[in-house]
Amino acid sequence: MRDMVLVLNFSNTASRTITRKLRSERVMCRIVPGDISPEEILAQEPLGLVLACGATEEMAAQPHAGLFEMDLPMLALGRAADSMLLALGGGMDDKPLESGLVTIHYLQNPLFAGIEDGDRMAWGLQPYVLSASTRSLCQSGGETIGFTHKERPLMGIQLELEQSDMEGSRMLMNFAMDICGCTPWWDDDAFVSRAVEEICRITGDGIAVCAVTGGLDSGVSALLGHRALGDRLKCIFVDTGLLRENEARDFLSFYRDQMGLDIVCIDARERFLAALQGVSAPEKKRNIIGLTMQQILNEEKHRLGGYNALIGGTSFNDIMFGKGDKRPVLAEDVPLMEPVRDLFKDEIRRIGHYLGIPGDILSRQSFPGSGLALRILGEVTEERLDTLRKCDRIFREEIKQAGAEKRLWQYFAVLSPMPGEEEKAVICLRAVHAAEQRLAHAARLPYDVTENTVSRILKTVPGVRRVVYDLTPSSNYTGIEWQ
Repeated sequence: MRDMVLVLNFSNTASRTITRKLRSERVMCRIVPGDISPEEILAQEPLGLVLACGATEEMAAQPHAGLFEMDLPMLALGRAADSMLLALGGGMDDKPLESGLVTIHYLQNPLFAGIEDGDRMAWGLQPYVLSASTRSLCQSGGETIGFTHKERPLMGIQLELEQSDMEGSRMLMNFAMDICGCTPWWDDDAFVSRAVEEICRITGDGIAVCAVTGGLDSGVSALLGHRALGDRLKCIFVDTGLLRENEARDFLSFYRDQMGLDIVCIDARERFLAALQGVSAPEKKRNIIGLTMQQILNEEKHRLGGYNALIGGTSFNDIMFGKGDKRPVLAEDVPLMEPVRDLFKDEIRRIGHYLGIPGDILSRQSFPGSGLALRILGEVTEERLDTLRKCDRIFREEIKQAGAEKRLWQYFAVLSPMPGEEEKAVICLRAVHAAEQRLAHAARLPYDVTENTVSRILKTVPGVRRVVYDLTPSSNYTGIEWQ
């Protein structure tokens, strides 16, 4: 069996929290869909399962009917614990317990080694009604809120893990190491070694292709492929003309000129501009960009001739936002390898640092696949792209000079034609703080940052009539962008 646990995803937020806690302690874990089948679980050979859900949210999926019949240690948290208890013949009392600061009493169990009774914040607790096969594991106010099977290593606790939760982290480690038998082996060196071995195994003596976008995910994936295959990795970079200022130049300067990757650069700037001519609707822009990219890569595929595998830059953030299911054009007839598929963005940055990527590239903000096209309201023209690039660069420079970039999740500029004066532009500045999937709030930037940004834009960028700052909150990723 493999030295890891699987985290069954019934909530993106809970799954991310649990996975980060385990990996920070060097325990390997992988997030999989909550409704994964027992056969798919066994194929991955985990030592145990964590069923991840919050205490007050609906489960994103329902467990497979045969899940709780498996002979594997399982720890269910939040609402996932309710499902486990129902499957074991128990239930819940209709009368909820008080929310807020509650006292938790932990009964003797290896899961709670080193954890003492104490207070913690809790919401949505309902007393459990145990079945004949289960017994109490932890309590609040004398009522059971956690249970364990009397004979099998099945445990469920109604509590959810918090971001800074020492007791929760200790409980996870007790489960992973003492109950499942995992060892702390997972680190950057181990990840890179395993990724390189897998790329070598699948590619064999042949050639692999990697389509690089200019972003960090595909860049790290390409470096892993280069470490594994050397010159047998062929990279394709399509310059769409929709990137930020100097981004294509900087990308090629590092990955091709410094790191030695074999990169073919396709200049498709005029082609994308022509395809977007007269188009204003965001969804139509997105579709045109995706279709044009597919056409270019399909043409390049025929030019390349034969190759044995494709390396893709899909990350777990892509999976969570539904962007990782479509099979790339270049992988239609060959195996697809996605070495950073299980990693979060901060983990990819750490691997990038391990591989020698400098800080200015690692800290560069994530960029939507549509580039600047959706940050221009109305038709995308060469003049508007040039204006937006300059304004966006000025805004980013001022934020960096003030040392505010590490406290922000996203910050960028948006261009809108001036009502009644289409040749003039209104520039909107956007900067937000965000945590996981919760509401993203507009950042309270130092006044000098906005004042200097506005002053520089109006003085140096022709055609900008007004500059404004967007204070609109957002409840999800797409709401941060102007789409």
